[in-house]
Amino acid sequence: MEFLWVLNAYLQSRGEAWVVGGALRDRLLGFPINEIDLVLNFSPKHLPASLWQKAGAKTFWLDQERQILRAIFPAGQTLDFGPLQGQNILADLAGRDFTVNAMAQTLSDWLQGQDALVDPWHGQGDLAARRLRLVSTEALRDDPIRVLRGVRLMLEKGLSIDRATAAAMEETAPLLAHSPAERIMAELSLIFLHARAPAGLAYLDQIEVTRSLFPEVIAMNQVTQNKYHQFTVGEHSHRAFAAFVSIVHAGRYLPIKAQAWFRDYWLQLTPPQQVAAMLAAWLHDIGKPVTRAVRQGRVAFYDHETVGAKMARDIAQRLKLSSAQTDLLAAVVRLHMYPMQLWRTGKLGPRLIHRFYQRAGQYGPLIVVFTLADHLAKGENVAVSEEFAAHREMVVTFLEAYFCHYDEVVKPKPLLDGHAMQGIAQRGAGPWLRQARQQLLEAQVAGKVQTQEQAIAWFQQWLQANPLHAHAGIKKHSPHK
Repeated sequence: MEFLWVLNAYLQSRGEAWVVGGALRDRLLGFPINEIDLVLNFSPKHLPASLWQKAGAKTFWLDQERQILRAIFPAGQTLDFGPLQGQNILADLAGRDFTVNAMAQTLSDWLQGQDALVDPWHGQGDLAARRLRLVSTEALRDDPIRVLRGVRLMLEKGLSIDRATAAAMEETAPLLAHSPAERIMAELSLIFLHARAPAGLAYLDQIEVTRSLFPEVIAMNQVTQNKYHQFTVGEHSHRAFAAFVSIVHAGRYLPIKAQAWFRDYWLQLTPPQQVAAMLAAWLHDIGKPVTRAVRQGRVAFYDHETVGAKMARDIAQRLKLSSAQTDLLAAVVRLHMYPMQLWRTGKLGPRLIHRFYQRAGQYGPLIVVFTLADHLAKGENVAVSEEFAAHREMVVTFLEAYFCHYDEVVKPKPLLDGHAMQGIAQRGAGPWLRQARQQLLEAQVAGKVQTQEQAIAWFQQWLQANPLHAHAGIKKHSPHK
């Protein structure tokens, strides 16, 4: 990066700079580097604005109290500048979290590709052993978010967490409940979106983070289910999540053409929406523990999806998710059984598919695809069953309607609008109008109504069959007026 050479020349007689943390770690691991942390022996506020202007960089204070300045360059690289935390570089490194992040190299040596490192806690040896180890247990007590960072690094860098560090993380986990939700979600988001996210969640369980942040999930672990489920609610939820991760990252279980449809759909979701979708896959049965009942010797979870959606919204509020994330999370939890319920009527066709998308909206494809993961998590060897093969075809049917016949099935243009219906019925808007419009759209989708004249005739018959919803008199209506 040319700017670093300019900065190094500027610093020759003015101060010192060290590359620290993630950039150094990732270079040693052979990972690509897009962000570099630099520590200076003075505040970055003293760097001249001309440095940034010549490089075309935009700067802002990432943390003004700690004097952390961020510079973003036109090519997308990011540099973070901060002053030494302590009297020298050794004191600065002593306050860092893991040994693999507690190494430093002078900017000059970095630019020249030298091997010389400041490595007082043997982070290079831990990298060679693919081991994540704390600099000190105080590091976690100083900032409990580092517990989540450790799990994230385990996934992203392929590291194993040593026993003493794991014990310290477990001891610190209860403190996470009092940490800022925004920082918690910043780390959890990266865990949820990783291809090895199931391993990450399992580790969060192991070190008691789940108990601290998601006590509702812990409540699922001992809840047994009915004869259609081999596992407890907790085990089922973990397996459904793992299956969904496989679908998202590898297209597994989806037929070939459905893989392309869903891949494009998934990539059009924003990262925060993707995080909410992963969270929904994990929490989809969150309402089961509180709704479990035994009736006539049978275990049932009546209305667990509605109860679960309310619980999901409470969790989203606790985590300070955005309204868009909250809506997605609640929609998936509330409707995760709906496609299967429609399928099992034996009458699945354009009319019922339209009805589903009317309720699910833009989250419809996501919910439909998740039903595969939910089905797979019922027991062992489900993927080779005839029922699952039929389920895959059902998913294709729903997705084909959305991606190939959207204007005909998902959102057709009404042949009669609300104003016309009110004129014919001689009645103002109300619940009756919403019901009539929906039923007319379903008749359109099913091919029973194809012209405006047929729509008027259908609506007049509907009014006669629903006298409580309309005036006694029916006004004659011409489509040409």
